[in-house]
Amino acid sequence: MWRAEVVFAHGGQPYFRAATANRLFLYPPSSLLVMRPIAWLSLHEVQLGGLIATAVVTWAAVMISAAAIGRKWWGLTAAVVVFGLRWAQPLVAELGLENVTVLCFLALALFYIFTVHDHWVAAGAAIGLSMSIKPLLLPVLVVFLLARRWRGLGMAIAIPAALNVAAFAVVKKPTEVFSKLPSLLNRSGSGAVLNSAWVDVARTFGISHPLRILLQVATVGVALVGLWWAWRYIEDAAVRLITASSICLIGVYLAGTLSENHFMLTLVPLAMTAVLAKSPMRFFPAWIGILLLMGLTPPASMLGIDTQANLSAFRAFGMSLVLLTIVAVLARSHLTRRSHGTRRSHGTRRSHWTRGSHWTRQGAATVTEAGLDPEMASAEWLAT
Repeated sequence: MWRAEVVFAHGGQPYFRAATANRLFLYPPSSLLVMRPIAWLSLHEVQLGGLIATAVVTWAAVMISAAAIGRKWWGLTAAVVVFGLRWAQPLVAELGLENVTVLCFLALALFYIFTVHDHWVAAGAAIGLSMSIKPLLLPVLVVFLLARRWRGLGMAIAIPAALNVAAFAVVKKPTEVFSKLPSLLNRSGSGAVLNSAWVDVARTFGISHPLRILLQVATVGVALVGLWWAWRYIEDAAVRLITASSICLIGVYLAGTLSENHFMLTLVPLAMTAVLAKSPMRFFPAWIGILLLMGLTPPASMLGIDTQANLSAFRAFGMSLVLLTIVAVLARSHLTRRSHGTRRSHGTRRSHWTRGSHWTRQGAATVTEAGLDPEMASAEWLAT
């Protein structure tokens, strides 16, 4: 990105490959406006400062995620995750690539803490700014639709739209970005080896094109079912939001065309929910999946492929295991509720809720003082 920013700052064409030292620049035009200040730095300053900034932003994202799930931002949960990420392949790749996925991780953490506290417009701003730099969190917009938070959704769409309109007015030949998109839809060479989407993992193992399509369709189907059940049956607000968002991301990472190592940073908050009661991530198979997608994989000789392809394949296996575990846990909840003839509806008025409870303490106390059953009152309120 730094090279493209320097070219843009000097009035050149950032999407012209020869102008960026033969580096392919695939970020949206809006990113050139948002990240413009880094053009003032030298390459050495960007490399050194980038390492420091990536580490600091990662720590901040982990601590914010811990706060979002109700843990102390400086507590044991955050400390263990920060320590563990030191050896995780996604963070190692992020540091080495001088990438900006860590900013998406931070934006996602902010999205979680804002939504848990019912600040959906602020959450939309966080997602919108993130998509202005890199559209990695685009699938998270589905959560705004499920929650029927239209102002938050509007903010998430308006920010990148406005910045891209402005960028099209000042960037030289911004439409050239569209000519680069085929390289994302059909990767080749080292790009295909590094990709953990089914389209390239299946190709590594010689799986035919029709079966690859079937695998992608099946993944989308499982993700949709899991998303719907997660939104209906998970009672804890933080776990519901993080699980639903992560299902959207996993579904796109697997069934889409691009899923690289550093993308897995966006699934760290999902792993952190394992410390919460009734989280689907408390089950052992989900943790096997997390370890696989974080880079703790069997040796490449096991599958007879090279090291990078091995990491990509096991990332896909890990994401699939996490997704299937979540769906299996939620399926059990679905069947249990059906057998008892009950149905839970979360509605959209979450400002009256606390994490894991339908009423605030003040509201519950008021109901109790009135001589009413809080559970019955809660059910009546949800029915309105």
